[in-house]
Amino acid sequence: MFVLLLSIVIALIIVIFAVQNALTVPIQFFFWSTQLPLVLVIFCSVLAGALLMFCLALWRDLKSQMKKRPIKSKKIEKQENQKSEPSKAGDEPSKAGDINPAEATQTANQSNQNNTEKISSNE
Repeated sequence: MFVLLLSIVIALIIVIFAVQNALTVPIQFFFWSTQLPLVLVIFCSVLAGALLMFCLALWRDLKSQMKKRPIKSKKIEKQENQKSEPSKAGDEPSKAGDINPAEATQTANQSNQNNTEKISSNE
């Protein structure tokens, strides 16, 4: 609310200043020159400054959103990849009592090796 009131007061001061300075003044820019009312020069200058400040504020906001956005998207992609990938060796079973096929194969290979070692040691 304070910013709004301050903006209105500053705008009023600019309007009063511009109306009191309604003379025609020469304007030169590089090779171009013309005569314009001072009111128009003041309003254009204020408008250009406000537009510049708006663009800088917009740039700052977009920059801060861009810094925040990749972190979220990486987390989401990581979660989606984990959901869509098939289970890998060493993963926990999805339900109680379920056996992971990779673990079952690994366990069977180990027990076969143990049995082979016992048989060869008995001979």
